[in-house]
Amino acid sequence: MKTDGYEAIIIDWAGTITVPLLDVVMHSANELGFTGDDLAKAFAGLAGYMSDPESIFHQAEVGHISDDELRAHMDEIAEGAGQLFDADPPSIFFAADRPEVIELLEELAETDTLVVLATNNFATAQDILATRYLESGLVQAIVNSALVGLRKPDPAYYELILETFELDPSTTLVIDDSTTNLDVARDLEMGTVLVGADSAAAVAEIRRLVAYA
Repeated sequence: MKTDGYEAIIIDWAGTITVPLLDVVMHSANELGFTGDDLAKAFAGLAGYMSDPESIFHQAEVGHISDDELRAHMDEIAEGAGQLFDADPPSIFFAADRPEVIELLEELAETDTLVVLATNNFATAQDILATRYLESGLVQAIVNSALVGLRKPDPAYYELILETFELDPSTTLVIDDSTTNLDVARDLEMGTVLVGADSAAAVAEIRRLVAYA
């Protein structure tokens, strides 16, 4: 099916395809049986993710340290917290998807729209994401920051995607739950849609912009 709007989509994973990131971490921590004290310690360790661009999490997300080092660091903060980043459930890599976004991706798979999953993530996640989204045909490619050595909101991350897939920024739509990431995408002359806590409005806007329905 040919579309009449944007020809390519760059879509974020955690908090965009999945439920919000805080919900993801809370669910995994609860499944792992963390006590309130352990959970508080783990979240204190995760706080650096938001506040420090040189945090150990960001280093892992660009492949400067291994995921084993990241897990060891979390285990030092709170015993067992490294399991949040394991290759097995209930780590954060098995976050619940937003049903309405999965439905959208299923619809897009029936069109000629290129869909690239673009994620700031850890190397451990690659095979899991490939099984969930690439092998199922929901996306055509995955660009994982840990494997390319760049992470959002670095403009070079988006420029790499544009160059790799030979995309025209004016016909490329970026979907994310981060306003910072979307600001950079707009600076590069790409279209943007913000996904909030309730993704229904965003999904409706994407359908309108891609114009396949």
